[in-house]
Amino acid sequence: MKIFIQITIIALLIVFTKNSIAQTYKINDYSGQTVTTCSGTFTDMGGTGANYSGTQSDSITFCPSTPGASIVLDFSQFDVASGDALQLYDGANTSANLLATFDNTLSPVGMQISASILNPSGCLTLFWASSGNAPGWEAAISCGLPCQNYAIELQSSTPPFHLDTGFYYIDVCPGDSVSITATGNYGLNDSIYHQSDATTEFIWDMGNYYIDTNQTVSTYYDTIGGYDVFVVATDSNGCISNQNPTIRIRMSTQPSIDINAISNPVCQYDTTSLMGHGEAYQWTASSSLNQAGLTYLPDGSGVSYTSTLVFNVFDPTATITSPMDIIAINATLEHSYLGDLNIKITCPNGLSSTLKSYPGGSSTYLGEPIDNNAAQVAGIGYEYSWSPAGTTTMLNAVGNYTYSYVNNSGVSVTGHSYLPPSTSYPSNATITGAQPLVTYLPETPFNTLIGCPLNGAWEITITDNLGIDNGFIFAWGIDFAPSLLPTSWDYIPEIASESWNTSDDIIIDNGSHVVISPQNHGIQDYTFTVMDEYGCIYDSLISIDVVQTPDVNLGNDTVLCKSSITDVITFDATSPLPGVTYLWSSGNTAATNVTNMTSDLWVIVTNNENGLACANSDTIHLDAYDMANIDFGDDTCVTGSEYILHAGNEGNNPPFLYLWSDGSTNESLKVTQSGTYSVTLVTDANSPCIAEDEIKVSLFDDQFLGDDQEFCNFEEFILTIPNDAEEHTYTWLFDGTTPVSGNSNYFSMQFMGIGDHSLSLSIDNGCYDEVSLTSMDCQLEIPNIITPNGDGYNDVFVIDGLENFPNSILKVYNRWGKKVYESNNYTNDWDGENVTDGVYFFNLITTVGIEDEEYKGSLTIMR
Repeated sequence: MKIFIQITIIALLIVFTKNSIAQTYKINDYSGQTVTTCSGTFTDMGGTGANYSGTQSDSITFCPSTPGASIVLDFSQFDVASGDALQLYDGANTSANLLATFDNTLSPVGMQISASILNPSGCLTLFWASSGNAPGWEAAISCGLPCQNYAIELQSSTPPFHLDTGFYYIDVCPGDSVSITATGNYGLNDSIYHQSDATTEFIWDMGNYYIDTNQTVSTYYDTIGGYDVFVVATDSNGCISNQNPTIRIRMSTQPSIDINAISNPVCQYDTTSLMGHGEAYQWTASSSLNQAGLTYLPDGSGVSYTSTLVFNVFDPTATITSPMDIIAINATLEHSYLGDLNIKITCPNGLSSTLKSYPGGSSTYLGEPIDNNAAQVAGIGYEYSWSPAGTTTMLNAVGNYTYSYVNNSGVSVTGHSYLPPSTSYPSNATITGAQPLVTYLPETPFNTLIGCPLNGAWEITITDNLGIDNGFIFAWGIDFAPSLLPTSWDYIPEIASESWNTSDDIIIDNGSHVVISPQNHGIQDYTFTVMDEYGCIYDSLISIDVVQTPDVNLGNDTVLCKSSITDVITFDATSPLPGVTYLWSSGNTAATNVTNMTSDLWVIVTNNENGLACANSDTIHLDAYDMANIDFGDDTCVTGSEYILHAGNEGNNPPFLYLWSDGSTNESLKVTQSGTYSVTLVTDANSPCIAEDEIKVSLFDDQFLGDDQEFCNFEEFILTIPNDAEEHTYTWLFDGTTPVSGNSNYFSMQFMGIGDHSLSLSIDNGCYDEVSLTSMDCQLEIPNIITPNGDGYNDVFVIDGLENFPNSILKVYNRWGKKVYESNNYTNDWDGENVTDGVYFFNLITTVGIEDEEYKGSLTIMR
């Protein structure tokens, strides 16, 4: 817990005292004398315990016994009869400047009574004239260093301050912190001593129970309202600033925000208006003028501890005239032994009221204390109020209440006697169970305070009469009746701007008035924002119940292509929402509608929810056309020079429109070469209902396998069909069985069996042809003699059957192995020329496929 520093807003001086026993100086005993001292008590003729009386005319001068110091008088009591007066002179005699005259209308209690800086003697002279009877006065005498007057000014603040009619205003938003820096204006600096901000203590009372002594103060305000901030300063001589700024913190007040909607609930996609308005709230000062900060109440035996409030804002003549002028005296306390305490309130003229007397109360607790706490660790304070409207005194409330709690040292306290607070329990209270509230009566009624001046020093005095226990007074204050209060101050943070937060649903934005079209269903939230002149932003939320509008989508305009009257199209508007209704343009109330008519078709789907009928609709145009049918069947192969393709429906209704792949528009197409052909058909020139088909036509000659063929059995037979660059299915049959050739456009076979064979080919299962094949046994007959005598018989070397062996090689040798003849691809034409008769030897090589065969023998030439 932060330990606040107690301050009393009166003059502070560095005081010098003598080591001698303090002496009492009655004015009549020292009349006309000069007393040199820095200690003692100054009283009227009655002393400290009796009234003065009779006619008197006395004077006394006090001068400091410490060189360079000034006399200081601190009046703790001043009560004089009407017409009696004590005059104060700033010097060693009555010829000095008259500082003040104190009487029954002006009390010196709480004032700065000292020699001024213009008084080098440091002496004060007092002149007393009286004719009445009254308690008189009592003042402590001390000495202080002389003061150089100086003023405190504001240097800067966050947020920035602005000056208006003599007040410094700092405007903040809830949640903001405030930082203020003050500086001194030392107009008499170095006249007697040196002054600066570095040697000056700045004493702040921030109005929120926060006290600080730094040049810059920072604090946080957590309750909306206005706060009077007081700052005084004490320089190195203990002299208080004589001019201090008047500062007010204005925290933005929560404006009244009114928002409404024209329609709520509303259908999805419909429109409604949202309207908002902010009204600024005025804050006015309350009756509690001031509160003092934390004071430690150490354990003691008959020791009193005092906390002081000084008021100077009332009319100088204002006094307490009725006990009801004080609404309540409030103090936030914690103490672990009520029986120790005596609590008293004393007003500026010394009148007092006992709030709680000693003895009484035993071990009853106030707040949530730490019992037997030797260290200065505060417990949790409760706020107690003494009021003329209270229900019981503290002593009479003892024993009526018990509680359990955990103190700030972590120790659990169970079933202990305590006094409940008068206001709410603090947020950090740990009490369990019931939490009653009690407003207390003072033990001495406030009637004893009648006649108390409102201005001056009000003191609360708490006396701890027994050992062991201690406690804290966290804060205290006085609530005066509103009729006594000085002119109050107030403020209104005016509204600077109003707007609805950005939303995709807003279609018209006029600031505080917008038109929305909700795009989503369910609860939709919209935020209205108000900003006041302090820059503070406040939001208010309105929730709109958006009833879902059914989604309806019949699709794009469509076409129905009918091949018969039974062809129809179904339009589906089914919504997943429960309980919706349907209405079609046909009068149908089902979720679907079936038709095959050319028409404009619409449907309305309605969702009935929360008393709203939220409908959506869609329209679609249907064109219905008859559909032509065309089917050429499978690709085909035909033999011949032409083929006729028919698209059908020739001469029938409705008339068809044809478009062939070659651009012709007749019902049929003459095909004269192989290829792929297509046709497009419609029943109406405007119809998109198109029937299409294509077919591949392959044209082959009637006898595409050619003539029957004969060949030697050792020859490779190859039969090739011209390739038209189209893909075909070839089915070959050799002697009624499928050959190895497979699906190709050629047939080949080597070493076909000797004899007659059949070969057929079916192309695309449409074209067919067949040929006969004869495989012959082809042999060579080689003669061994020729007679080249020109008789035309056996004149050349003729090898029968050699024509079946092209590219043969023939070589002839004489008996000595000399080659006499050679021929590649021999043609049966050698007649033995240029050689003589005789026996020769030949070597014949033939090729059958990839194999060579060699024949050798002798040849006799005889002419």
